[in-house]
Amino acid sequence: MTSLLSDADWRKALSPHPRLYATADRFSALKAQASADPVTGQILALVLSQADRHLSAETISYAPTSSFRMSAMRTVQGRILSLSMAYRVTGDKRYLGRAREELLRLADQPEWGTDHFLDVGEAALAAGVGLDWLYDDLTPAERDRVARAIADRALTPSLRAEAGKGGWVDADFNWNPVCHGGLTAGAIAIADREPQLARRIVDRAIASLPKASVTYAPDGAYPEGPSYWSYGTTFHVFLTEALQSAFGTAYGLDTPPGFLESAGFLAQIVGPSGKDYNYSDHHERAPSEPVLLWFARKTRRREVAREEIRNLAQLSADLAASPAGSPVRPLPLSRYLPLGLLWWDPALPPAPPTSSLPRYWVAGGAQPLAILRSAWNDPSATYIALKGGTPNGSHGHMDVGSFILEADGVRWALDLGTEDYNKMRAAKLNLWSYSQNSTRWTAFRVGPEGHNLLRFDGERQHTNGKAMIVALPPDNGAPGAVADLSPLYPQVEKVTRQVRLHPDRSVSIRDEWTAGPKPLEVTWQWLTTAQVTPTPQGVRLQQGEQTLELRLEARDNRAAPTDTRVEVEDVSLPRNPQDSPNPGLKRVVVHLRTAARGTTTLTVKAIPGSARKKAAS
Repeated sequence: MTSLLSDADWRKALSPHPRLYATADRFSALKAQASADPVTGQILALVLSQADRHLSAETISYAPTSSFRMSAMRTVQGRILSLSMAYRVTGDKRYLGRAREELLRLADQPEWGTDHFLDVGEAALAAGVGLDWLYDDLTPAERDRVARAIADRALTPSLRAEAGKGGWVDADFNWNPVCHGGLTAGAIAIADREPQLARRIVDRAIASLPKASVTYAPDGAYPEGPSYWSYGTTFHVFLTEALQSAFGTAYGLDTPPGFLESAGFLAQIVGPSGKDYNYSDHHERAPSEPVLLWFARKTRRREVAREEIRNLAQLSADLAASPAGSPVRPLPLSRYLPLGLLWWDPALPPAPPTSSLPRYWVAGGAQPLAILRSAWNDPSATYIALKGGTPNGSHGHMDVGSFILEADGVRWALDLGTEDYNKMRAAKLNLWSYSQNSTRWTAFRVGPEGHNLLRFDGERQHTNGKAMIVALPPDNGAPGAVADLSPLYPQVEKVTRQVRLHPDRSVSIRDEWTAGPKPLEVTWQWLTTAQVTPTPQGVRLQQGEQTLELRLEARDNRAAPTDTRVEVEDVSLPRNPQDSPNPGLKRVVVHLRTAARGTTTLTVKAIPGSARKKAAS
């Protein structure tokens, strides 16, 4: 491979330690910054609370779980980051002692998980940062142990992976930034010891990362969903910041099309309830997302980190509420939080009000989205999010055209998020196959059974199809969006799903389809944990004191009413070994028939109880 780095650039990477993410002067300035700036002070207090808890933490077991070492590698990474940062800021030798212990135990492990290379990426970041930040306090023999481990356990084995072979090297999903980000940190940490090896690793990362970053274009909507946005994007920033700190440039990798806009995607994906639209293989995110501090600094827009600053303030209040002298309580903190100290810029200009954010947002890309909300900063606001795209993508579900709906503080239409990977593996599913007949789709939460979909003759969506979403002009004050679902359903000539948010905070979902040469049995699905009661016009959902009425209207191409049958199914119990229970879950199913070559329109009006009360007053 021809080197993408000039010799002059490479010589910069041989500068004294620390050279990763911060210099000694930058670390020295953090204490004063924390005294002068409340946000920095809160982050530092939380990082020190993490480090204090790690001082008495149990020894990590590196025995593989389900053949993976990921849990151990993430744990040691979090410990090394927080303990090393605590030592750099405070000079407290207790933090140094435990950080050194964790670093050397990691270095002494004979295997870092090359059979699941994400584990190696996580470990290489931990070892690289630990070696670099603690370099002057390690003995020459200890430096040798860690540097040799980085070279032998991570960098050299990584060269056995080839581009173009369907692996992580040039993948278009999170493995690319995670592996290259961790390896780059390790390479820069040992650049003075292994210059040729390290340079190969960094060159390859610079060449390969664009294969993944292209997925952010054009609007920042991340195809693997919000939790994998957190993972892949944070390591993308780890990589670019490692380059920036070592070479003085990120080689344009920090500004690919759509990347900086993806912080807006994360803001949009959170509903009024504070919960994500949890599409694809979604895992619960921590209440802190430190990488947003980087996005705020990079874009010079404080409002990008508004939610993160608010969450940090709440976590700091929780920490301060701990009784004096009590054991350090574990807070749900991100293991990346120590980097937030380096990413945050107190000099950012004041943020404009939240009301300046768009309430109607349509994004293209690999997995298009439409999100409409009646207001920001109102937990009772109506919010509907519609997903387009394809099942055939990393961590994809058979969920094209599915949606979630919130109103009056309740999530009425649900996405269930991910199924437990180990449960799916134990059931011998082909977990990472997205082909039409993959056993992946038999998992309830992943396949068509567990989403708010249209279905024709009970068939699966076509995995090679892709639905685009287009914004619609307002109609009587109701903005909207429409998804063309036709490529997903070979049984029909055409099918669309249109959503609109009305001024009274009600929502209409209008589906229209035209059958092919055969008649169709059609079902329309809505998943909810609310109580469901049939009504003459549809069904009524109730959760606590809140209600949502679903009014159904079906017509054929002559505008004549079409018969519908509504069924409420209890889908709370696992159906197969690969399924987890879903307590209280029900599926409202509307059954219809469409004649050959016939056209049917089904409109469902979702009316929150508060909207009905307002209309009646």
